[in-house]
Amino acid sequence: MAGKRISEKTSKHIAAPRDTFAEELSRYIEKSGMTIQKLSAVTGLGRTAIQHTIAGKLVPAKNFIDRLCAALPMTPEQRDELTRRYAREKAGEAAYYNRSRIKQIIETLPQYRISDRITDISVGVDSLKNCTIKSVSGLVNVNSLLRTVLLAESSLPSPKLITAIPFDYTVFFEMLLQIFSASRSGLCLEHYFRMYTCAEGEKNINLDILQGALKIAMCAAIDYSPYYHYANREAVDCLLTAYPYFMISSDFSVLVSSDFSAAVLIGDKELREELIRHSERIRSRSSLMITRVGQAEMFGVFANCSPYFYSSIEYQPCLTAYVNEDILQRRLGDVPHREDILRTVREKFFDTPNMDTSRYKNYFTKEGLISFAKTGKMTNMPGFLLEPMSREERIYFLESMKADSGSYIMLSEDFAVPSFMQVICLTNRTVIISCLTEEIKFCCLLTEPGLCGAFEDLIDSLGDSGLTENVGIFTAVIDSCIEMIKKSDEEDYVKTELEA
Repeated sequence: MAGKRISEKTSKHIAAPRDTFAEELSRYIEKSGMTIQKLSAVTGLGRTAIQHTIAGKLVPAKNFIDRLCAALPMTPEQRDELTRRYAREKAGEAAYYNRSRIKQIIETLPQYRISDRITDISVGVDSLKNCTIKSVSGLVNVNSLLRTVLLAESSLPSPKLITAIPFDYTVFFEMLLQIFSASRSGLCLEHYFRMYTCAEGEKNINLDILQGALKIAMCAAIDYSPYYHYANREAVDCLLTAYPYFMISSDFSVLVSSDFSAAVLIGDKELREELIRHSERIRSRSSLMITRVGQAEMFGVFANCSPYFYSSIEYQPCLTAYVNEDILQRRLGDVPHREDILRTVREKFFDTPNMDTSRYKNYFTKEGLISFAKTGKMTNMPGFLLEPMSREERIYFLESMKADSGSYIMLSEDFAVPSFMQVICLTNRTVIISCLTEEIKFCCLLTEPGLCGAFEDLIDSLGDSGLTENVGIFTAVIDSCIEMIKKSDEEDYVKTELEA
């Protein structure tokens, strides 16, 4: 009896198994009072396919599920939850997590804006004068100490920091971004951190690290060099060190405890030099995760990478596959280094007749396509290439896209791609991430294999995820854009005749 009572008590703390997608769908059908035959007639779906879906024997395409949900009495919240459960079960928990995190990074990254004002700047920088050693405890005091060192460094003509503080300590990086984005002197920042080995089919916990690194890399005032080294997570969790993290400024060394609740500031120059040598040893075993590309180099990077183009996600369609030299020459106009740019493009793109463009996959939004048709402008091109295309060129591009099986329109209500965000996957396991606006002109190369693989996995799954329109709708949108351009031509002609 005692054993039985213990079992009953323990069972209260064990989570009940969650209903599967098939079981939940079956419950909604039962509540509707509809028979399988009636549901088949209403939706136009086969009875056998519906029965196999309910029984869990079939995992159909998303539009099949959408048609079922539309015929059942469900709230929008219930429909969204059921759709998410379907996506998780179809992809698997790990793949669903990885794709969702990459999608969230793409959707939210360009929204980050750094304040140009520093609040509560008087933290007592003078307290560091003649300081040889200072120990503090408690998160508030640790934050105050780090902020004081950051402010002292920001006042120097050429500030430089070396740190191994992990992204888990988010408040440190928020202070760093706030202080140096408002500082007139740019910061040279070397950052060392661990990335964890992830087996295939596991959740990629390094995606959180990627988001943190991209936020810093986007800050124009920081010359950021993020170095990573691999570690086995289980082994690292067992390793307990009193002060495993450090930050080195021009004058001080700061050691930070593993739980960020204590820190030691040291003004000793010999210890500082020893920590610098320690960081150099770490760098020799590390790799650069993100390489930021300057505005002057952007076009060269895009041109050099064009032979390796595989796929992209962006607001507007990538028209690289359809550009010819005549169009490019007209768009370049009298820009600086015009001949150098043309020579680079000829060598890397136009003079490569064996390039297989049939493998290209380009995902974009309907809004972006319509905007291009109306204005002829590409929001994701470097500034000197923003010259609008002529109406004839627009029609040429649209007709070329219509005949291209590698172009896909994404459902913007499900995948909110910002108008100035562009993600390009290359066949050499590199990802180009760029945000090009009047305020932000940011471009970087991501080369860490696991993270590049996560981007590739998202793109490879888009066609089967229900996030893209079907071929019929894609063709109809292209036709309507062409018709809109031709109608605009006619209206301008009539207006010119009337004015004459």
